Amino acid sequence: MYRIKEIFFSFISIWLLLSVSTLGAADLRPEEIVTVLPKDAIPAILSPSFEEGKKVPWLRAKDFVIGVEIAGDSRAYPVSTLSRHEIVNDKVSGTPIAVTW
Repeated sequence: MYRIKEIFFSFISIWLLLSVSTLGAADLRPEEIVTVLPKDAIPAILSPSFEEGKKVPWLRAKDFVIGVEIAGDSRAYPVSTLSRHEIVNDKVSGTPIAVTW
């Protein structure tokens, strides 16, 4: 699983480098960037709490989650929650992680 992630992120990194290198300064137009929300308008979840999936009435089997497992300790972060917060800072098996969406 970790090897697949490494390959994926390597691919994304190479793609980004190639994409950015083909853009010239003239292609970037800061005046066209629209900021809808002020800085820190979407709060991160800093101390998430978890329930067994079967005990959460609003979470259905077809709902998307981002799953993380480290050393047998697993978590599922519902995409519906991440869409409202965009980042969760957590520790999984003692390892600090940031889950982003």
